[in-house]
Amino acid sequence: MTEQTTGQAGSGRPKPTPEDVDKGKVLVIIGYLCCFLIPMLGAKDNRFAQYHTEQMLVLFILYIIGGILSIVLVGYLVQLFAFVLMIMGIINAAQGKVDPLPVVGKFGEKFNLVK
Repeated sequence: MTEQTTGQAGSGRPKPTPEDVDKGKVLVIIGYLCCFLIPMLGAKDNRFAQYHTEQMLVLFILYIIGGILSIVLVGYLVQLFAFVLMIMGIINAAQGKVDPLPVVGKFGEKFNLVK
């Protein structure tokens, strides 16, 4: 097979041979399930495995970005929740009520500051 065919349209890469697909399929599936390093290191000369390793690397980066964004989003949600509880506490104080705040008020009572 001396003719180089391309994979995806416009990619300019040689298309993996059927042998590459057969030999790399198991490592690629394991890589998607576990870690992109498995096909990257286990099938360095396999075009099929290396193509999918690149795809896994992009997914890995996407997972990292998603994790960072979820931390930020959760952090903002916690702060928003605390702000709402602060407003509720101000309203309770303005009305002269001695009611614990929803969800977290019972933990405040454990500090035992009021004698």
